[in-house]
Amino acid sequence: MAESEIEAIWNTVQEFIHALQRRDPTVRRWLYPESEAHILLDLYGEEALLTLLKDYLGRDRFIPLRGGSVSGEKGPLRLLEIGWVRGEGGRPVAEERVTLRLRRVRRRWQVEDIWPSPLDALLTVSQARELLGREGRIDPAVLFVAGASKVSLEGCGEMDDVETLFVLGMDRQGFSPREIVRAVRLWRDFIRLGRLPYRKPALYAAAVHYALSLLGHYGDTRRSIADYYGVSARGLGMRFAEMEKRLGLVHFDPRYSVFSPSEAWKERWQEAGRPWPIPLGKPLDVEG
Repeated sequence: MAESEIEAIWNTVQEFIHALQRRDPTVRRWLYPESEAHILLDLYGEEALLTLLKDYLGRDRFIPLRGGSVSGEKGPLRLLEIGWVRGEGGRPVAEERVTLRLRRVRRRWQVEDIWPSPLDALLTVSQARELLGREGRIDPAVLFVAGASKVSLEGCGEMDDVETLFVLGMDRQGFSPREIVRAVRLWRDFIRLGRLPYRKPALYAAAVHYALSLLGHYGDTRRSIADYYGVSARGLGMRFAEMEKRLGLVHFDPRYSVFSPSEAWKERWQEAGRPWPIPLGKPLDVEG
């Protein structure tokens, strides 16, 4: 990265974090619209982003450590790893490091996402859930990523009637915050495709919930989700089929899934002559 670019990114990160710490209502100006971080703020409020930034460590200041480009991205997308330090202390350890992803819009950089981990080991939902099983104190940021945090849905972002239903429903059913963010994105992408032929909020909320359950390979049945939302399983199936077709939903869909198959599993699947990508409504043997 050119020096001017590094300075611009670092200035954005400093302004963003300080605005969050002040609970400044203008903090959204530092966030890329409809990004992971933006939707997290809308759903959970400042506490969610401060948790991912590890502000709870109570350190005096943070410093830039290293930057990098995002793999496979040709556009103006960059990563910056920062670390929390005390006074003029030494180099931050892994537990004191955070990574931010930023996107340039015209001449301005905005924050898209935050990981409570180093740049070369971005913490996933699966990894966070594995850490829950270990003995000892679990980092609050890990708990949040895993969906086991006390951070509640106290954001002030606007949600429509469908989003309100599935956000609350998925939260109560134990989905992680990142999965709920992907559910919001799925629904907003879907309604951008045009006017809905049939509108019943609970049915569409159940269909979004069902789609994310399939993406997570949780084994929830269509009937159990339909019962939870007080709708018919048949109606849920019709609305899900509509979403699957119009959005082209597939297993491990990078737009909406927080999980990825291992390369070894993917190779075994393809070597067996099975189609890839796999439509979300088709059964999937996740063991390969």
